[in-house]
Amino acid sequence: MQPASRTLIRQAILLTIGLWIATAGLFMLPALLSDFQVPVSMTAGVVTTVALGIPVSGIVLWSAMRFRDAPAWKRYGVTGAIAMAVAAAITLIDAYKGAWLMRVFNPEMMPERVMLRALANFAGWAPLFALIAALYLILIHNAQMAAQAREMAEAREAANRAALAAADAERMATSARLETLRYQLNPHFLFNTLNAISSAVVTGRADAAEAMLGKLCDFLRTTLTTPKSGMIAIEEELQTLSDYLAIEASRLGDRLRVEMHCPPDLREVPVPALLLQPLVENSIKHGVGSTSRTVAVTVEVAQLGEQIRICVSDDAGGLTVAVPGTGLGLANVRERLTAIYGDAASLDAAQVDGGFRACITFPAAG
Repeated sequence: MQPASRTLIRQAILLTIGLWIATAGLFMLPALLSDFQVPVSMTAGVVTTVALGIPVSGIVLWSAMRFRDAPAWKRYGVTGAIAMAVAAAITLIDAYKGAWLMRVFNPEMMPERVMLRALANFAGWAPLFALIAALYLILIHNAQMAAQAREMAEAREAANRAALAAADAERMATSARLETLRYQLNPHFLFNTLNAISSAVVTGRADAAEAMLGKLCDFLRTTLTTPKSGMIAIEEELQTLSDYLAIEASRLGDRLRVEMHCPPDLREVPVPALLLQPLVENSIKHGVGSTSRTVAVTVEVAQLGEQIRICVSDDAGGLTVAVPGTGLGLANVRERLTAIYGDAASLDAAQVDGGFRACITFPAAG
């Protein structure tokens, strides 16, 4: 038997005992309140009736429990019919018992007709057993509602746990994907930097090679200490970008001029780490690398309503040959934006009159 069923039966038994004791009190109350001496036969009759009524009520309880999962009409109909049958049976038993007790304890009194007494008493026993049946059905209904509430709560808890697990799995998958995309940049960048250092060594520019190695160490240290979330403040991103550009400046000299503009109130806005490096690298490779004159690479941060817009542009004129949406750098940036912001972020890259311009737009809230 389930714990819930044992609890229900225990409650029903206590309710039955209390109800029959209250019934006995109601039978005896008029006599106790009057000067009339209570006959022994009456006391014995009440006691035996209560002693009989408590176990007989178990039949009604059995019926209510047996049909508790049946349709309402059947559950209430069968339990009500059994309650009336039990009321009729105990009425007859009580009538014959009363007549017998009367002969034993009060033989001088005139005997009553048993059937007439039974018919008279049925009017009292029928409502009593109807009440007992109703109370049992109410107890069972409440227990069923409580069980359903527990099941719903457990189902909601299980659904919440499953949703949290799915969210954790999705978050871990997204984090792994972002880490993969971020680390895609390192080999690409390292190849170009080490190639530049090698060229400086071969051409006898040891100081330039040493300076580039120092800046490379600073840059890699910054990338390795990036938070697990992959998000850093724009100010930190610009500092990382400065370390990278210092390496490129050692290689390119006066051919590269860099300008960065960021309002003070936007410096703490979170941004994916190393988001700008591919865009700047694209301008250097296709802009500065395609001409011998000085090319200015500009990084501008601005807020447009609820959006942050960061643009990287160069003034290489028509010499920048990168095609929007192609190459590792731009594709990598687009994938990372989609993984973090979904459709709320975008990357627009296109030729402009002065050169090439790539703009990232993402929510200010991060």
